[in-house]
Amino acid sequence: MQKIKTLFERDFTKGGKITTIPVVQLDDSYYATEKVDGTNVRITVRNRMVVRVEKRRNPSKIQKKQGIIEPWYVDADEYSPADKYIFEAVKGTDLSIIPDGEWSAEAFGEKIQGNPLQIEGHRLFIFSNYNVRINYIIANVPTSFTELKTWLPTQKSLINPNVIIEGIVWWKGSQPQYKIKNKDFK
Repeated sequence: MQKIKTLFERDFTKGGKITTIPVVQLDDSYYATEKVDGTNVRITVRNRMVVRVEKRRNPSKIQKKQGIIEPWYVDADEYSPADKYIFEAVKGTDLSIIPDGEWSAEAFGEKIQGNPLQIEGHRLFIFSNYNVRINYIIANVPTSFTELKTWLPTQKSLINPNVIIEGIVWWKGSQPQYKIKNKDFK
C-alpha cells in the first residue's frame, strides 16, 4: 500500500507545512471524492461475508531509518479491545454491492478518531470499490492553493451534511493519486 501524495509540495524546514506549489497539474482525467477520517483497513469478502479484517500498520522510527517508509496491513484481532470498533464498523456495513475480493476501506464512527463525522454507530467507507466511491464524487473541485484554501472549509460531508469534510482525494481510474485536507491549510 502506498500513501497518497499531498497535492502541494511540503516544506520540511517549516515542519512539513504545505507550500503553494502543486506537485502536479490536475486535468479532466482526475475526479475528486470526499476524504473520510477514520482508521484504514482492508477487508476480504467472500459471498457477501467478510472473512478477513486487516488494519494499517505504519513503519516504526527504526524501520523508517532502515528505509521502510510505506505502511502495510496486519490482521486485526476481533477479541482485542484495540480492534473492537473496527469489527463493529465491519458489522455495521451493508456488503450487498461488494463482490468477492480484497477491499481497502476507512472504518469510522462513534469511537474512532474522535468521530469527526458525528455519526451514530460504526461503518466502513469502502473507497476502493467504485460502486461505493461513486456516491462520494464531488464535482467542480478547485485545484489551486488559493481557491482550495477558501473552498474546502465550506464543504459539507456527503456522509453527514452537518459537518465539514476532512478533505478531498483525487482519483485517476481506480487509483487514488493526490489528497488535500482542511488541516493542511492551518
